[in-house]
Amino acid sequence: MSHHQREAVSRMPKCYRPQLRRPGTTARVVCWGRAWISCLLLWVSVILSGALSADTQQHNVLFILTDNQPASILGAYGNPDVRTPHIDALALAGVRFTRAYAVNGMCSPTRATLMTGLLPSQHGIHSWLDDALLSQWPEGWSAVAEFRSLPLTLKNRGYRTAMIGKWHLGKPDRASLGFQHWVTFTDGHTVDFWDNTVIDNGRQYPIRGQHLVDFFTDKAVEYLKSATGDQPFYLQLNYDGPYLNPPTNLGPARNRFYQDYVGQRFDSFPRVAFNQNQVDQLMDPNNNNAFIKGKLLQSLQMHNDPETMANVASQNTLVDDGVGRVLAALDELGLADSTLVIFSSDQGNFYGQHGLWQHTVVTKPSSPYETPMNIPLIIRTPGGEQAGKVSPLLIGQYDIATTILELLGFDDVTFANSPGKSFGFALKGTQSLPWPEAVFFEQEETRVIRTDRYSYWKRLPTTGEAMLFDTWQDPGQHRNLAGDPAYQAVVATLDRRLTAFFERYADPQYDLWQGGFAKGSVDRPEVYRALYGEDWRPTTPLLPAFEE
Repeated sequence: MSHHQREAVSRMPKCYRPQLRRPGTTARVVCWGRAWISCLLLWVSVILSGALSADTQQHNVLFILTDNQPASILGAYGNPDVRTPHIDALALAGVRFTRAYAVNGMCSPTRATLMTGLLPSQHGIHSWLDDALLSQWPEGWSAVAEFRSLPLTLKNRGYRTAMIGKWHLGKPDRASLGFQHWVTFTDGHTVDFWDNTVIDNGRQYPIRGQHLVDFFTDKAVEYLKSATGDQPFYLQLNYDGPYLNPPTNLGPARNRFYQDYVGQRFDSFPRVAFNQNQVDQLMDPNNNNAFIKGKLLQSLQMHNDPETMANVASQNTLVDDGVGRVLAALDELGLADSTLVIFSSDQGNFYGQHGLWQHTVVTKPSSPYETPMNIPLIIRTPGGEQAGKVSPLLIGQYDIATTILELLGFDDVTFANSPGKSFGFALKGTQSLPWPEAVFFEQEETRVIRTDRYSYWKRLPTTGEAMLFDTWQDPGQHRNLAGDPAYQAVVATLDRRLTAFFERYADPQYDLWQGGFAKGSVDRPEVYRALYGEDWRPTTPLLPAFEE
C-alpha cells in the first residue's frame, strides 16, 4: 500500500477500514450492515487514487550545467578529438538539440536567464559579476531574487531543491532563489581547479589536492543517495569545468586525462592567425585596462599551443567522467526511470576559431560567433521518449525553464514577461506546435537575431559596425554581408525583427540601449559613460525577494 493509500485509509471510520481477522475469532462489526456499500466504494476509490497518483507522480529533475563548453567540442556534436563517451551516451538515450543558443556570451547573465526565463535586458545582468567587487555588494545580495525562479517555483510545489557547484549570481555564502541544499565555492569564477574554499550548507572548509569538478561530483552522488521518500528532488549540478579560460586552461593541465591527449593533432582546433582586433587592443596606447590586457596576452599564449589544446580536451573529458558517475548513481539507486535529465552549458568559448580564445568579449566590440553561442542541450525524459532523436529547433535559453515546468505538469506557471516557450512537444513526440523562426541574444553593445539561415548583429551606436552572415553559404561566419547591396533587403527585415523583439521585451531600467543600468559590472563601462554621462555606473540593488 502506498503512502497516499495509507493516509486515505487512516481517515476512514474504523469500521470502514479493511482488516484481516485471525482465524477462529468473531468480527464485531457495528456499522457494516448499514454502510458496507459506502465502505466498498471508498476502498475502491483509495485504490484508484493510488494508481492515479503513481501515474501522475512528479518526476525528479537533474540539471547538469557545465561552464564555457561549446557544443562543437563534444563528441555527440561531431568533435573527433575530444572524448566525451558518457555525454555521447546520454545523447543517444535522449533528445539532442543542435541549435540551442546562449542568451549571452558570459556566465552570470546566462545563469540568470536559466533561472528566470528572462533576457539580460530584463533581469539586468549583462556580464560576469566581477569577484573583485564582491565585498561591495550588499549582505545577502542575490542578483535576480526579485524574479520568479525555477528552483523556488519547484520548492513551492513540493520539491526538495539543491544547488551543487558554481553559483556566480551574487554572494555565495547562503542558499538563494529557493534552493535548500547549497554547496558552492567562495569565488564566482574559476581561478584554480585544485586550491579552493567551499561553502557546504553554511560550513566553509578548504579543498586541496582534489579537482573541484571531482569534488562537485562526489557531493552530487552523496545528495542522490539521500534522495529517499516520496518527495521529488530538483538537483542543479553546476560544474565549474571545462572552463576553457586562463589560467586554468593555459598550458599543461594537472588532471588524470591530460597525458591521454599529449601529442595529439587536434585537427578540430583551428590553426589561424591571431585575431587582428586583439592585436589592435594590445598595441593601443590608450588602452590602460590592465585586466583586459592581461587576458589578451593570455589568449596570445593559448593560441595554436598544443599543450593548451591538450589541457582543454582533458578538462572536457574530466567533466564527462563526472557526468558518467552521476548518471551511474541514478541507475544504481533506481532513480533513472523517474528522473528528467537535462545537460547543457551556460555558454561556449572560442578555442581558436577566428583567431580567438576565451569569451565573446575578448574583442572590442564583442564577437557572438556560432562557436561560443551554440550550446549543447541534451534532454532525457524518464520514459525515454524520442531516444536518439536529433532536433533542429531553434532554442533560446529563455525557453528552458518554461519547458521544464511544462514537462513536470506545471504548465499553468508563467515567468512574467519572458519570451520563453515550451518545446516539450519535441520531447514527447507529440504534434509539432508553431515555433519561433529565430532566437535572440545580446552582449551589451551587440544584439543578435539568429534565424535558420542568417545571423545578424546590430551594434549600439558608436560601438561598431553591423554584421550579417549567411550560415548556409558561410557556416564558419567569415564574410560580413551587411554592406553588400544584394543583401540590403535581408538586413532591413532582420533589423526590424530584432528591434521589435527588444522593444517588446526589454525593461527600460536595464536596457543598455536606452540608457538603462546593469547589475554588478560590465566589461567596458567607459562605453556607457560616453553615451549617458559620467554618472552612469552598474548597480547592486537589494530588492525584495519574489514571493508567490
